Formats: sequence, C-alpha cells, structure tokens
Amino acid sequence: MGKCKHCGSETGEGELFCANCGARLEEEKSETVAAKATEEPPGGTAEKAAEAAAETKEAEHEEATEPGVREAAAPKEPVQEEAGAEKEDAAEPKETKETAEPAAGKKKKMGSAALIALAVLGLAIGFGARTVSKNLGSPGERFLAGQFRALSKEAAVLNSAEQVFENGFSSDFQLTTELSDRQVTALTRRGLFSGPYERILRDGSEARIFIGKKFEKAVLNLELGRGDDPVLQADFFIDPDRLGFRLPKKSDKVYVTRYPEVLQELGSESRLSTSMFADLQFPKELRAATVKRYGKIVAAAINRNNLKTEKRSYRSRVLKPELKHSLEKDYTIYSWEPNAEELERLFRNIADEMEKDRALAAWYDRRQEIGEQFAKASGQHPGRSVRFEDLADRLRDNAETYANRLEDRKFTWKLVTEGREVRAILLQLDGGDTQIFCYERDTDKGKLYRGVKVFDSVLTEKRDLEKSGYYGTVACRFSRWFYTESFALKYSNVDFKKKSVLGLPCGKYRLLPGGDEDGDGIKFEVRNEGANSFYELKNELGSFTLKATKTGTAALPTGEEENIDDELLDGMTPQQGISKFIGAL
Repeated sequence: MGKCKHCGSETGEGELFCANCGARLEEEKSETVAAKATEEPPGGTAEKAAEAAAETKEAEHEEATEPGVREAAAPKEPVQEEAGAEKEDAAEPKETKETAEPAAGKKKKMGSAALIALAVLGLAIGFGARTVSKNLGSPGERFLAGQFRALSKEAAVLNSAEQVFENGFSSDFQLTTELSDRQVTALTRRGLFSGPYERILRDGSEARIFIGKKFEKAVLNLELGRGDDPVLQADFFIDPDRLGFRLPKKSDKVYVTRYPEVLQELGSESRLSTSMFADLQFPKELRAATVKRYGKIVAAAINRNNLKTEKRSYRSRVLKPELKHSLEKDYTIYSWEPNAEELERLFRNIADEMEKDRALAAWYDRRQEIGEQFAKASGQHPGRSVRFEDLADRLRDNAETYANRLEDRKFTWKLVTEGREVRAILLQLDGGDTQIFCYERDTDKGKLYRGVKVFDSVLTEKRDLEKSGYYGTVACRFSRWFYTESFALKYSNVDFKKKSVLGLPCGKYRLLPGGDEDGDGIKFEVRNEGANSFYELKNELGSFTLKATKTGTAALPTGEEENIDDELLDGMTPQQGISKFIGAL
C-alpha cells in the first residue's frame, strides 16, 4: 500500500491513478510525453503482465472500474480531430521498417485466415465474461471490462427474445381477415373469392403450437377455415425418433414414421433428428467458461506498453454517416495497437489453450458433424469439416503470418469513453479506412442514438420519448459480396415494459422495405388485451389480425397408429387423395 502525494489517500499496489483525486501516482512526465497523454510503460514484458494478472485474481470480488475513471486530473489538452491524428501517425516513418513499408495508397488484401485471427481477438467482447467484468487491476482487464458491460446492456434485447423460448413455447394463434371491397372485387374477378378460399378468408384460421425447450419436439394442430366444418384439419408432431400426422376429415388413423432411419435408408447417409437442435445450442455455462479462459489471455496481451491513452475528439463511423448525429465532445480514447511480435505471441498462447480446451472442442466438433449430416442429406458432399484441433494447428502454424499482416495493416482496437460511459468500440485497419467492427452509442437531449457496423453491414436506432411512449426508427443495411438489402422499422407509442406473447413490445409500427421513409410501408400494431396479444396489420387490401394466447392447447394427435416406413421407402405414401385435396385448394 502507498499514499497519494496530492491528497494523502491510500493507494493499491500497481495502481496508476489515485481513486480519490484522480492524480497520477507516478513521477511527472516530460512536457512532450504529457502532451500525448499516454500511459507510462511499466518495466517488464507481456509475460510478466500475465503473471501479475494471475496474482491479482483474488481481487475478483471488487467492483469493476472503467479505465477512464483513473485518468489524471491534468489540464485539458487541445482537442484535435481523430482523422488528422490518424493520418499523422500513419505518415510517421518507422525506424527499422522504413524501406519495407508498402507504397502509399496500396493495401494488402485481408485473407480469410487473418480474419480468423481477428475473430479470436473478439472472443473477449463477443460473448461477455464474468472474469473480464471484474476489476482485477491490470490495464487489459479494465480495458475489456468496460466493453463487456456496454455490450451486455445491448445484448439484453437478444436475451428478451430468447426468453420467449426459454422454457419452451406454447400458444394458440387465430388469424382473421377483413378485406376491403376493392380486394373482394379483385379476387372475385380472378375466381379466387369463392369455395374454400372464401371460407378461409371469412372464418379465419387457427394454429395451436407447442415447441420444446430445446426445439427437439413440436406439435401443430391446424384448422384452415374455422367452424363446424373446416376446410382443412391437420395434426402434426415430431420428436427425436418419430414424425406423425393425422387428417381427421380423411381418416382417424395417425400415420407415423421413424424418419431418422428412413432418411438414412433413402441414401442420404445421414441420420437426421431433432435432437441435433439441442446439440447446436451453445450452453450458457460453456459460453462463460470459454470467455473466461480466452479473455485472460487477451487481457494479458494488453498492457501499459501497448495501450495508449489520449484526451481528444472522436470521428464517428456509424452515428454521423447514418443518423447525422455527431460525436463532438472531448473523450478519453484507449488505443491498443500491438506489434507483430505481441500478436504472434498472443495467437500462439490462444492456440496452446485451444489444445487443452476439451469442453469447447467437444461442442464445436459436434456442431461440425451435424453440419456434415445436413449437407449430405441435402445432396451436398463437403467432405470432412474442420475440427477444433485443426483450428488450433492452423492458428499456431500461421501465427507469424497473421501477426505480420495485421501489423502491416495497422490493426487497432479502440475504446472511447465519456466519464464512465462507453461511447464507442472500434476494431479497424488501414488507419481507420477499414472498420472490422464499430459500436457507438450516445444520448443527447433525451434522445438515444446507437449503432453497430460490421464491415459494410449497419444496424442503427434513433429513439425519443413522449407522453404516449417511445418513438423512433431502426434501420438495417445488410451487405454481402455485391448484394445489399435494407429496411427501416419506424415505431411510436411503444411501451418497452409491455411485451407481447411473441416478445415484441406493445406499440405501433411501420415496416419500410428498402428503407424508403417516404413510402407507406406496412403498418401494424401490437397490443395486449387480458391474457392475449393482438398483432393487427392494415393496408389498402384490408386488415389482418393475429391473436396469440399466453398459454396453448396444442395436443398430440390420437387414434390408431399406422407405420408408413415401408411406403416411404417404396416411394408410395398412403392417402393418395391428400395431394389432390390440397391441390384443389
């Protein structure tokens, strides 16, 4: 323990700044170094930093602290634009590699193998981990902890969606329609508004659904055209061993097949079963253990030698271009820009840990096996897929290549904070010209702005609050190769505390395909009435209302069972009139 010479407060071993007054605990730096506002590099190597992180594990119970909380209480430095700073950094010649640098304007392509290495770097913030969410004292751990907390808040939206199926899902859906006179006339002229179609549109349809907790089994009771004499009734079920159905209007029998064996005998060379869906899920316990394991390795690679701290402005990559919202304050920016030697050591350490990680290897290899089974069943023959040990070997064998490539392209990982709030997380190449991942969030006069960009795909939201509830816009642009698709979802009167049966908050929505805000789009409303949720869509064609109950009544079809394995293997199915009946609809 020591004492701060500025305020006299006790300080912990290894701390850089006083937790009470914020003053720097080390000797004052020269004016040149202070102007750059970088942290003083500690003596020692990355290996020693890793040992120090392990020794401070006992402090895991302490509250997490943002790296920016311990900033020195020094006078503010002149604010400079980040773009200019990055260009100046890029223009500075390196002492030992001046002649080896590529010509200006030329960029080396980023191979898929190097992207695997970047994906490994993202492990620490990709899932969230208990270990990195605690303040263990090292710069790397605090650097990751702030990002984990920020992304965990955003992940709450996904968690609420998962909760819909967390304990299985059961609900009764009733779809009713009310067509406009214009649409009725159009359907009548086409000969569609008569017979079974009219019954279905007039009386509505019902689907009673049950889905197991791990998607391993499901039941569907279907009625098209409800009433005493529905147009079509059908009951279906599936579990890991059997698939069955009953058509009450055609027969009281339940036709059953042991579909895994049948599919295998039909020549797919695969034994497909719904039990595979359970194996595909990434267990929460394994997720936490995985990031705890690899988060330590990444945290140990981030130290005071390679983590730079600055007070300056930040140029937005998402909010400004997409939502016209500028981030123009004076922020604390932490930049991790490791050299090739540090990256190579990191990749080799991760590869060594992967060799010992039996739990993750078992899940990953099982996932690959299931992928092979589905590929074969669909007529594809991909051969043997990549196993976990192959990934470890590939990472180790190419560690030097990946590291050099990332150094050549100036790989940088940035954390931008305002006080205790995370404003941006950025993984970039080429001095900022190429963003691998960028997350930004800001609030301004009660409005919320947030967005995430992964390469060229962008998801943003702008939200505000009025007396009737929240209103805003969610926009998405998905890019893949030469194909780009976009949409926007406008919402109003939304109450995020009132979730519907399907998880969507109650309120009014307008879906705009293509993101054209001037178009009418598709308008729909979500509301709760008692134990039911209603999803009502209206347009010039009429209205369509889906009613969903909080509890379902789906039941397995009952009756005398008849096995149809032989008929399926012979290419003949019972009830030959089924296809004609459905075709007549």
